[in-house]
Amino acid sequence: MAGRRLIFQLGTNNWQRHGEFAPGSGILHEAHHHAFNSLPGTHSYSIYPSKTQRFQQDDVKVFELPHDIPICESISPVSNYRWHNMSDEDVAQYRSRLTREVSDWMAQIEARTGDEFGLVIAHHTFLNPLVMRDVLNARADAGRRRIPLICFAHGTALKMFAHEKAGQNVQEFPARFLPMMQNEGVFDPSCARGSVDLVATISNQQVDAFCDIFPAFPKDRVILSPNGYNQDIFQPDPDETSNARDRIHRLGDYQTKPFEGSKHQQRCVDGDIDAVVAFCGKFADWKRLDVLLHAAAIYEGRMPKTATVIVGSGPHEDQVNVQSLALDKLDLQNVYFLGPRRQDELAEIFRCADIGCFPSKNEPFGLVFIECMACGTPVIGANSGGPRDFVTEDVGALVAETDDKSDLAQSLASKIIEAINSNWKSTKGPVAAQRARQDYSVLAQCKQLLEAADGLNKNLRN
Repeated sequence: MAGRRLIFQLGTNNWQRHGEFAPGSGILHEAHHHAFNSLPGTHSYSIYPSKTQRFQQDDVKVFELPHDIPICESISPVSNYRWHNMSDEDVAQYRSRLTREVSDWMAQIEARTGDEFGLVIAHHTFLNPLVMRDVLNARADAGRRRIPLICFAHGTALKMFAHEKAGQNVQEFPARFLPMMQNEGVFDPSCARGSVDLVATISNQQVDAFCDIFPAFPKDRVILSPNGYNQDIFQPDPDETSNARDRIHRLGDYQTKPFEGSKHQQRCVDGDIDAVVAFCGKFADWKRLDVLLHAAAIYEGRMPKTATVIVGSGPHEDQVNVQSLALDKLDLQNVYFLGPRRQDELAEIFRCADIGCFPSKNEPFGLVFIECMACGTPVIGANSGGPRDFVTEDVGALVAETDDKSDLAQSLASKIIEAINSNWKSTKGPVAAQRARQDYSVLAQCKQLLEAADGLNKNLRN
């Protein structure tokens, strides 16, 4: 086995295994892991946290937690256990234990394979790059060669830092972890303890967000690395003869998941509908699902046989709020809350839909847009954040960004009605699928990261 290129990845969220649904960053980490392993002479080893999963394989290890995975914001599909709710002692113990497990497992892998790691990737801009910096420092102190450290910046940690910096919600986001990161200097090349070598961000908006939070880090070492999707799962309908009625009929197998204690009973998606609008995301304010529901009240009034299919979830309170808004206050007849779904199920829902609508405000990237496009379904969102980099008129539309939710709902409804009446599925859908395949595969993203790592290795040797 000697002579392989070893990559170590430290994830911040669980993968989708053993019945545990994964958030986007966990799905992305797993996709990277498998993509790296598909490259000749390359092998990825990964650690990720989980409260429920308990296993270790040759190249995957679970960092076992006695509590839910700590999160940077208030909302996650799998956790509401926030870093800000942890004491300083709890955070220090978490960091210390994770550092030990990472260091020990890296040493075991190198002893077993006879190879040395040549690249480390830390996902998210909070604790993971600190842990990996400390591990690499200890290796260097023991006489090991210096290897590059790439931090893959996802959106939620930067949002946490931005909240702390703004100081507008000190009860929920006291100035705690941004000062910690600044004092640690992990994104400051002048720090004597060393820093991250390269930051990969998922959109131009995230490049700007990172540089605003960490101005000491050289901007020429922040690269744009758009999120890749899993081409083996998200594909257009293999049956090219499939029509709208065939697609909608397939959704009849999906049942709703009412919140615990709901007066609404579980029901199947009605097959007697003419069009489907799909949404996927966590129930967070900035995802603006409530705005889509108000838009649904408008387009249901114009097109009564249009269904809105919602994939995703959140804490119980948020499930109650959004389902009550849709089913009780707005009395929507064709809205279906399907809960979290596996990737293969989500791909099928996207294939069956006529349009995907994701009205997030300042979405860090928008992988769900890409996954929907890859299934041959055009997309609609708001003109802010990452989607501005790739949602053009030939694959969908972005409506004007506004904080006025009523105006935004009107704009979304108007564009959705246009998309369905003009059959964007047949005209823009194929272009969307081609765009996704051409520019946003996980494999292309991983090859780009390896090219960047080669340049870093060359600089370190010099």
